[in-house]
Amino acid sequence: MHDAEDLGADTAPVRSWSPVGGVFIAVALACAIGAAFVVWRHLGQRHEEQVYAHLASHSAEVVLKVSERFHSYRMLLRSGQAFLRSREDLDLAAWRTYLQRLSFQEDFPGVQGIGFAQWILPDQLEAHTRAMREFGSSDYRVWPEGQREFLSSIVVLEPADWRNARAIGYDMYSEPVRREAMDRAVQSGEAALSRKTVLVQETETDVQAGVLLYMPLFGDGMPVATEAERWIALRGWVYLPFRMASLMRQMLDQHRGQVRMQVFDGIHAPEALLYDSHAGMPESATGQVSTERAQLGGIEWIIRLEALPSFDAEPDIRQAEFISVVLVGVLLVMMALFFAITRERAARLARTTGSLRRSEAKYSTLVNLAHDGIAATDADFRLTFVNPGFVDLVGRAESQLLGHALDELWADGSGESRELILARLEEGQSKRYEVRVTRGDGRQLTVLASLAPLNDGWGRMKGVIALLSDITERKEAERRIAHMATHDILTGAVNRLMFGELLGYALVQARRSGHRFALLFIDLDHFKQVNDELGHHVGDLLLCEAVRRMQGSIRSSDALGRRGGDEFVVLLPEVGADKDAEIVAEKIRAALEKPFVLEGREVRISSSIGIALYPEDGKDEHELMCRADEAMYRAKLGGRNRACRAR
Repeated sequence: MHDAEDLGADTAPVRSWSPVGGVFIAVALACAIGAAFVVWRHLGQRHEEQVYAHLASHSAEVVLKVSERFHSYRMLLRSGQAFLRSREDLDLAAWRTYLQRLSFQEDFPGVQGIGFAQWILPDQLEAHTRAMREFGSSDYRVWPEGQREFLSSIVVLEPADWRNARAIGYDMYSEPVRREAMDRAVQSGEAALSRKTVLVQETETDVQAGVLLYMPLFGDGMPVATEAERWIALRGWVYLPFRMASLMRQMLDQHRGQVRMQVFDGIHAPEALLYDSHAGMPESATGQVSTERAQLGGIEWIIRLEALPSFDAEPDIRQAEFISVVLVGVLLVMMALFFAITRERAARLARTTGSLRRSEAKYSTLVNLAHDGIAATDADFRLTFVNPGFVDLVGRAESQLLGHALDELWADGSGESRELILARLEEGQSKRYEVRVTRGDGRQLTVLASLAPLNDGWGRMKGVIALLSDITERKEAERRIAHMATHDILTGAVNRLMFGELLGYALVQARRSGHRFALLFIDLDHFKQVNDELGHHVGDLLLCEAVRRMQGSIRSSDALGRRGGDEFVVLLPEVGADKDAEIVAEKIRAALEKPFVLEGREVRISSSIGIALYPEDGKDEHELMCRADEAMYRAKLGGRNRACRAR
């Protein structure tokens, strides 16, 4: 009965409406619905733009990751190239040991292996096969068989598992796709990436598209200025094979399952498809798609990202705003007549608020669980929020961070000025750069900082969102690889390739300024006897200690290089009188003459040193090296443990 009375009270005014009142209500309701529809369309368009901007940003991030990954791969190949160039003969055992020490599968994810393919002329095939079988591969053969003008053969491929073992002896130069990339590597003298192919390591199951990255290896000391000279000097290719699914699987990170990634070789066509994270799914004709192009080793890849329905699938704020607009419009029209609708409106608003709170809780959980550092600042770059990942990254308590400027964490001289950063962000530009961060314990990290403006409803910047990712270990791995490409792994001395570049630079500087420089050629006397009697392990310790003593005898501006075995060279970039070089040679001789204590044993050696001066003893690298070598042999013939000047 109570409900009936309420209903009657509510509906009585309806029966007394005048036609004018009804028209007014209808017009007001239509205006409210029209306004709500316009707002809904505007919010929908803005939401689509935000989704596309998010997708485009992620697409650019994927291209950056791919480019950085391939830069690391080129450094890995250069390291292998430098190792092989430092040896006159191809020492497969040393090469295999070198590859095993690299631990490249841990530092370079996606690499199927690292190997060496030897360049073979037809008249060398029989001797090559015999040498490989003597090395230990009793059933070794170059395949496929047949008469060809030129051949190549995979002689080492690490890790030596069952899959890679299928490729040993394969002539990659016999296959057109691989041959084109191998030719391009020799023509340019740089790393070259192949087009789409299938690796010989593949089996009948889980077949993937593959690509290979080649770095040419030339004979040490041979001229390689022209393409013709490079073909004459060619010894083979250091190369990396990749299975595309294994290579690209790690690129989507947190958007795995929300974004479809496709990689095409040069053209957007089915036959050029290298990788598809959702193989078999038809391409969307209406969905959000972002396409980027990446130049890698002379080849262009097309990287296509398509947003799946789950991308940005949090509760739709547009729906909540639309409902609110409709409710407010209806309330304005009906408030005077239907006070009871307030109860329904309150209930709907409560449900909407609950949805928004649940959405906020989800975002808060994601931010708090993120491993990377996430922070927000005000318009003056002062921190207003930091997540636990940010606190762990910088090693400071939240109370020590809030209210302080974000760039106060940057190490001195690291990153751009605050004014320049804020100016770019106010223009709507996102910013990504590397910066050194000083932790609370004083330790410095290398961090990739991604900054984006946080705008208010009028498009004015009210703050900054910052994402900080620790890339210290990745940068250290790149530094180690770069060091291995220019230095001898055992002793740490400059390798032959790098020493040749330093000597060439010294010649250019000397010719330009007219000053003199010296080259010392050092051979360790009695080293072979120590190596044979006490073993290679003690010999290696002796070489390392000898290098330490020689480096202590020269200036930081001088360079010590290892030629190979027990032979070393020293570059003194600027000398005055002849005696300057003789004084350094005597310091080295005296340092090496002192006894070495290695694993409790006293070991004695000496040194024979040859001295050559520019320009008196030679006008180019080859002539200076020969004259210093000759002087060293005269010192050895004269009784060892002495230095001789070139004649």
